[in-house]
Amino acid sequence: MGTTDAPVTGVILAGGRSRRMGRNKALMPLRQKPLIAHVVHQMQSVTDELLLITNEPDLYTSLKLPMYADILPGMGALGGIYTGLTYAGNSTVICVGCDMPLLQPSLLSHLTTLLNSYDTVVPCVEAKDQSASIFQTLSAVYSKRCLPTIDSMLADGELRVHALYDRVDTRVVQPEEWQLFDPQGLSFFNINTPEDFEIANRYIGENHHVNS
Repeated sequence: MGTTDAPVTGVILAGGRSRRMGRNKALMPLRQKPLIAHVVHQMQSVTDELLLITNEPDLYTSLKLPMYADILPGMGALGGIYTGLTYAGNSTVICVGCDMPLLQPSLLSHLTTLLNSYDTVVPCVEAKDQSASIFQTLSAVYSKRCLPTIDSMLADGELRVHALYDRVDTRVVQPEEWQLFDPQGLSFFNINTPEDFEIANRYIGENHHVNS
């Protein structure tokens, strides 16, 4: 297991359109506070700096976080990661989505210790049919060293985040490793539907210490 005393920047991406939810899911009340506030709480415990990437800053002023608009709008999550890395004050950067209220700080902290000389650290999970591994691109750690490569990808119209991992030095974290810190894979649970929202609401209710 690696160790690092390097300061860490957290980046929360709040650029999705919430099509399946039908409303801005980041602001939906989850246990008396906005969903995104749960993400902020979890991230603050493992970062030295926390940034919000959003093109609608007026919606999130109550969070009192530094906010930045996409440098290259319309480039999806990869564009958000690019913006976060650009503005991050530290080289080690954890990128997460605004709809992930069950992030486990112990896992995020472990992932940052693995970066060292790698450019990215990304957990993977098995697909339900076990036919492939799926990278958890928004529970991952990125170095600012990735910026030139991402810049080139965006210029070429390559917007798939997972395509970055073949282009830089990547440390893939397999289930048998990340499950030591997050046995249920809660850090990878993101809310896309009302059903997902109810699952998170129920879990936090049953585990009232979470995000308290």
